[in-house]
Amino acid sequence: MEIVGKALTTCQIDPTGDSFRIIMEDAEGRPASVVLPTECLRSLLMTLPNVIEQALKARYRDDTLKVVYPMGGYTLHAAAGSDSRILTMTTPDGFKVSFALSPEDAGGLAMSLVDVDVDQPRAAFN
Repeated sequence: MEIVGKALTTCQIDPTGDSFRIIMEDAEGRPASVVLPTECLRSLLMTLPNVIEQALKARYRDDTLKVVYPMGGYTLHAAAGSDSRILTMTTPDGFKVSFALSPEDAGGLAMSLVDVDVDQPRAAFN
């Protein structure tokens, strides 16, 4: 069964944490939902950025377009039991994502931020 959605309404987590529900409005304006196991959340998180880029490329025929979010803040913490650091970046509206950085990754990121060439071409904001 295919549901053609018109708008995403909200998401809910099952009280047990075993599943989540994506609640939407279908093409005719009726409520509809999809229930998936929480194990699918990681797959969605990893898949959606690529889907967004593909959609932008298809719609605008421009490979340089990126969906860009403003930085609201960040935190850097030591990872327990590891020499990695956890970099968490947030947007002003509350979107949050965390990355594990090896010492080499952290050093490379720091050097990249210091050595930014402002004359290099930039990706377009969307």
